[in-house]
Amino acid sequence: MNAPMSAGPPCSSFNIEDMQLRGPLNAIVERLIDRPQWWLGLLRRYWPIARVPFTRWALLTRFEHVQEVLAQDQVFRVPFGPRMMELMPGPKFVLAMQDGPEYREQRRQLMRTFRLEDIAETIVPRSAALAEEILAGCGGRIDAIEGLLTRVPTLLCREYYGVDFPDAKLFAQWLTAISAYLFGPPTDKPTGNAAVAHAAANCVRTVIDQSIHDAKHAPEGSTTIVARLVRMQKEGAGDPGDDMIRAELLGMLTGLVPTNTIASGNVLEMLLRRPDFMARAEAAAHADDDELLWRCLYETMRFKPINLGPFRECAEDYTIADGSSSARRIPAGTRLLVSTRSAMFDERNVVDPKTFDPHRQRHESMVFGYGLHWCIGAFLAGAQITQTFKPLLKRGVRRARGRDGELRTISLMPAHLTVELGR
Repeated sequence: MNAPMSAGPPCSSFNIEDMQLRGPLNAIVERLIDRPQWWLGLLRRYWPIARVPFTRWALLTRFEHVQEVLAQDQVFRVPFGPRMMELMPGPKFVLAMQDGPEYREQRRQLMRTFRLEDIAETIVPRSAALAEEILAGCGGRIDAIEGLLTRVPTLLCREYYGVDFPDAKLFAQWLTAISAYLFGPPTDKPTGNAAVAHAAANCVRTVIDQSIHDAKHAPEGSTTIVARLVRMQKEGAGDPGDDMIRAELLGMLTGLVPTNTIASGNVLEMLLRRPDFMARAEAAAHADDDELLWRCLYETMRFKPINLGPFRECAEDYTIADGSSSARRIPAGTRLLVSTRSAMFDERNVVDPKTFDPHRQRHESMVFGYGLHWCIGAFLAGAQITQTFKPLLKRGVRRARGRDGELRTISLMPAHLTVELGR
């Protein structure tokens, strides 16, 4: 095999701050997204399938409509494919694919690679150990998002995935830039994040190619994800190829670090805002009840999930809620924001949606999505997030005073929030 490709433009020139949203409307947009329940509630009641005038956009807010659209995956398709191909030419990752033989084969391959037993054997103990080590050395004060909630899943990229990198903070920023571009609103014009995302993808591609190269020349016996994929390649006469391994690693890494950072950052912010939420989570942590702790964190995510909902593109004319008084025809080419965040507070389908209930029925939650593209890494994410929060909650956590104790974002993604430990 040839040596990994060159990184092109120096990765040292990458600057995550170039993604920062600017302009007079930015503060208003951030506020509306941070606390959306009042206006989402109005839309659920009066305009549940909102087609925005003079645009090709629609917004769905009711539980039943959101489920219907996400279940019709051949009509309402994921829009991530073109951007994914821009950043990583070659085979698509499952997140960018529709259901079919190719999708199912790649999903089966991923299930063989990411084994459920890894959660108890690797993810749980390593997440717990990393979090404890970080907090023990922080001196009682830490930027919890950058220094803990992002750092733990990033270090797992090295230990569990087998993808090495020179700088954990920078590697996490590359993945964040890629994620913000891939999963942002689909548009016909280049976005301001495109150049930053391309620079980041170039750097990540080089790191992944080097890890594949190293795995092929490493001694037998490694259990990392990249080693398993390389072993499958050798056993399967070249399948999966290097390009497929690269696509799968990029997809899973982009799904792990940025997504878990957003989820964890939002959870921490909500726990700090809501002492009643915090008390329930702290009690579960002190009782060493990991299942209850995860239920508390999972329910907290319902109040501030990773986004308003996924984007979809309508491939053919379709009538949502056909036969009902809410029925609306969606023309082919329409882009939709399918608000799972709103759906989880729809009193028509969710029992006492404004009540914090760790024992809530799972079918009422869409924290991990719904339908074909329900989060493929949900179990891994739950274990990692639980074990990262556990030592934090056991110590007691409060906001630092001043600006440092406020949640700060980059491109609407949690980036910094300093806390102090102890009571």
